[in-house]
Amino acid sequence: MSKKRKPYKENLLRVGDFGKDLARRSKSKCELCEASKVKLTIYEVPPAPTVPEFEDCMLLCDHCLNTIFNIDSVKENDLRFLEGPIWSENKIIQATAIALLKTAEDKYSWIGDSLENIYIDDELENMISKIKF
Repeated sequence: MSKKRKPYKENLLRVGDFGKDLARRSKSKCELCEASKVKLTIYEVPPAPTVPEFEDCMLLCDHCLNTIFNIDSVKENDLRFLEGPIWSENKIIQATAIALLKTAEDKYSWIGDSLENIYIDDELENMISKIKF
């Protein structure tokens, strides 16, 4: 194994170790859209630290992953499912949902209305500002 691939492989193994705990936390549902009985993938919210941390990971379905990876080309109603997780008690889920909505806020007026009703404290604002898609 090359020297460059070894840290990457080790990182994947560490993130994989979070799987059971993430499944318990999420009740085996996507942590953004709450889809159940679908394939779930561990997603590290960027920027990912050098050493993975459980608090920076989520279990997401393919639909939510595609939304994240193609956020610039989503249509208006593709983001409606995020109105739920912006109220999540889990800070990383809440911050990710808000960051995704803020990315498209200028495109769709309903997003501003949804975001206007949430209280964002300094800790949450700091998390949101660090997220890069």
